[in-house]
Amino acid sequence: MQISSDKCCGGTTERFYCYQSSPNALKSLATIWRKLMIEQQNVSKTLVPNPKALSDLQLFTMPEGGVDALSFITWDTIEVIGKGEETIEFHGSYTIERANPTSADWAEASIDITMRDLNVNGTSKLVGRVHVSTNAEMGISAGQVRTGTTYDAPNSPKMCQMYGYMKFDLLDLGVTVFNKEQIVLEHTITHVPPIGQGGGTGYVNIPLYSTIDPDGAPIAILHRVKTHIGAWLDK
Repeated sequence: MQISSDKCCGGTTERFYCYQSSPNALKSLATIWRKLMIEQQNVSKTLVPNPKALSDLQLFTMPEGGVDALSFITWDTIEVIGKGEETIEFHGSYTIERANPTSADWAEASIDITMRDLNVNGTSKLVGRVHVSTNAEMGISAGQVRTGTTYDAPNSPKMCQMYGYMKFDLLDLGVTVFNKEQIVLEHTITHVPPIGQGGGTGYVNIPLYSTIDPDGAPIAILHRVKTHIGAWLDK
């Protein structure tokens, strides 16, 4: 039995019970509720300001584009042909430029990224001091935070891939080696920038050639890179 409008429309609560008594009115209320929920989601899914401190980082949230100069540690497993294989620990920094995301929605968004600078140093037991940087002569080191997530579940990480051209300066030998095949670094990330997270290559066989004889035989083979992304550099 439907309550008349004179008895039910005197206030918000009474109007609600009036709609409960009318199937058509109930459908209208459900439609209005869905629209309000969609509007609320659209309002909440806006790009957050570009983070500048650890306290600014937000999980599963897309920030505005920016440039991040971050501390960076890598563990590179390299086979020096004729001398053996070892893992060298490198410490230093890198600078990543992030474009604005394609969407404010974490799952839907992608972000184009470019490695503007790499500056890490380590010491090899086989060849001495090694400095690694980007190699602009071979190409731009760039990649993307991919659309979608790594798991089909809420609050899931995203895949970040970087395709790098690097050069390795063997300082004590006066030799520089470089890769022709891109080094693909992969990270599963839960926030942007992914401070405190890491990744790498998995096992690979990427030849490293001497700049003195770039078309000759490789003098080393890169087998693996593991990475750890640190916080912003002190200004």
